[in-house]
Amino acid sequence: MPISAQPNPLETDQCPRFDKVLRDDPQYRQALLDAAASGEGRLFAAHFNGQPVAVALLADSEPGLQWLVVHPAARGRGVGRDFLRLIEQQLGEALALPDHCQASGKRM
Repeated sequence: MPISAQPNPLETDQCPRFDKVLRDDPQYRQALLDAAASGEGRLFAAHFNGQPVAVALLADSEPGLQWLVVHPAARGRGVGRDFLRLIEQQLGEALALPDHCQASGKRM
């Protein structure tokens, strides 16, 4: 599944654009709203055929991933892995992953 990844403004009015991606993960929709309200973090989105298929929030201060969610219909197709790779390419450095994303010292 060829995707593209772009940074997006972290603004409250951007949140509804990702409702379909976050439909099964309401805690991340709330986390996105909270981040937009506070202005803390960097928002990236992955698109396939012009539609959002994944969204990720990165920390402001360092290249660290706070969370990433892939649309339910796109899960299991390598979208998350490809999305992380594209974000890292744009940033020019590897992202630090949250502890719950580590598997025996390897990236999932």
